[in-house]
Amino acid sequence: MKTFSILLTLLIVQSNLWAQDYYDLARAHFHDDQLDSARYYININLSKNPGAEDYFLSAMIHEAENKDLRALADYEAVIKYEPNNLEAYFQKGLIYYNSASTEQAIRDFTFVLENQQGSETKAVYYGSDPTGAKGTFLTTLQSMISRVYQYRGMAYQKLGDWDNALKDFTSAFEYDTIADCFINRSQLYSKMGNDQAAIADLKAALRIDSTNYHAWYNLAILDESTQLPLFLLNDQEFTPMLNLVGANAYESGEYGLAAKYHTKAIEANPEDDLAYLSRGKALLRTGAYGQARQDFIKALQLNPARSEAFHLIGNTLFHEKKYKDAVGFYERYLSVDRGYKNVWFNTAMAYLSMNENDKGCEYLQKADELGMGQASELMEKHCGSQ
Repeated sequence: MKTFSILLTLLIVQSNLWAQDYYDLARAHFHDDQLDSARYYININLSKNPGAEDYFLSAMIHEAENKDLRALADYEAVIKYEPNNLEAYFQKGLIYYNSASTEQAIRDFTFVLENQQGSETKAVYYGSDPTGAKGTFLTTLQSMISRVYQYRGMAYQKLGDWDNALKDFTSAFEYDTIADCFINRSQLYSKMGNDQAAIADLKAALRIDSTNYHAWYNLAILDESTQLPLFLLNDQEFTPMLNLVGANAYESGEYGLAAKYHTKAIEANPEDDLAYLSRGKALLRTGAYGQARQDFIKALQLNPARSEAFHLIGNTLFHEKKYKDAVGFYERYLSVDRGYKNVWFNTAMAYLSMNENDKGCEYLQKADELGMGQASELMEKHCGSQ
C-alpha cells in the first residue's frame, strides 16, 4: 500500500511537470506567432486539469486569431478560478471596448481600478494599446493601471462624458508617464475646443518620444506652424499612416478632423485615390456635398475601379434632393455590385421621393430580400398589397 501511495504521488508530480512543460511550449510558440502550435499545446492542458494560467494564455491565443467571443469565454474561466484576476478583467474590458460595448468595458476597467490596492500581478501580454498599434508586450501592474485609466478615459469619451474622460487621462500620469498618455489627453482637449492645452500635451509627448508619428500628425493639424521632421516626410509609411489616422477619426465620429488628415495625405501624394475617397466620405458626413462629390469624381479619375464612388456620388446628389441624378449613379453602382442592400434601399428612397412608388417598391423588395430591416416597414407604408 505504501509503495502504491509513493507511485501515485510520483505520477501526480510528473503530471504537473508535464502540464508546466506544455504551458511553456504553448507560451513560447505564442510569442513566436506560431498560433497553431500554441493552440495545440495549450489544448492538452485544457483537456486535463486546467488552471487560470492556462485559460489566460488560451484567451490570448484566441485574440491573436481574432476569435474574441472565445477569448471572452476563457477570460471568464480565469475569473472563475481567480475572482480578482485584474489582468483578465482588463483584457475582457479591451475586447468590449473594441467591440463598441462601451458601458461593459467601463465596468470591467472600473473593477480593475477599484481592486488594484494590494494586488499582485504577473506579466501580461496585451493584444493592443491605446494608439491602436498591434503587438504583444510585457508590463508591470503600475503600467497596467495607467493604461486602464487611459482606456476607461477613451470609453467615457466615446459616451460623451468628457469630464470623467479628462479625469481618467490625468489620473494615468500618477502611474506612468508615456507619450500615449499625453496624446490621448490632447485629443480630448482638442475635442473640447482647448487647442492650446492639446498642443502643449503633444509637445510633451514629443519630448518623451521625438519619433512618435501620432504626436507629429496631430500637432501638424492643430498648429499650422509645425514643421514636420524630414524622417517623417521621407518615410514611405507617411501617407498610409495619415489615412489610417483619418480613418480612426472617422470611426470616432470626428468627420472634420478626418477630412483634415486625408487632406494632409493628399498633399503628400496627390495620386492617392483612397485618400480622395476617404476625404469625400468625411466631407459627406459634414454636409459639404459638393466638395465630397468632387473628391469622389477625382478618386474615379485616378482609379476607375473605385466603383464605390458611384453610389457615394449618388448620396451627395440625394442629400441635395437631386433624386433623378442620384438614381443614375446608384444604377451605375448596381451594374457592378448587385449585393449591396444599402444602395437598393437608397435607390428606393430616391424613387419614393419622386413619387414613383412602383419603382420605389421594386427596389424596396430587393433591399428587403438582402436583409435591410427598414425596407419591410416602408413597404407596408408605401406598397400596400404589392
